[in-house]
Amino acid sequence: MERQIEDEERFPFVRELIDRGKLRGLREGELKGMREGKLEGKRDALLRLLARAGIVLSESERERVQACTDMATLDRWIDNVLGATTAIDVLS
Repeated sequence: MERQIEDEERFPFVRELIDRGKLRGLREGELKGMREGKLEGKRDALLRLLARAGIVLSESERERVQACTDMATLDRWIDNVLGATTAIDVLS
């Protein structure tokens, strides 16, 4: 611990580099969390729309929705709910 403090005093740029790395890591984590939140919101919206439309998903179809990590695919499925009568109409 003492050596670390001495190194930081002799080489202040080391502390700056460490701090930059921490900030970069925090920002990357924040962005990842935001993306995961958006994906979860889209999945939830899709499942709610399906329920409102009276479309029942099989267990494998529900797992497919929950496993989807592609925003464009989720958006397409959400759009497909309008006028759909079956899960195949939505998830195709």
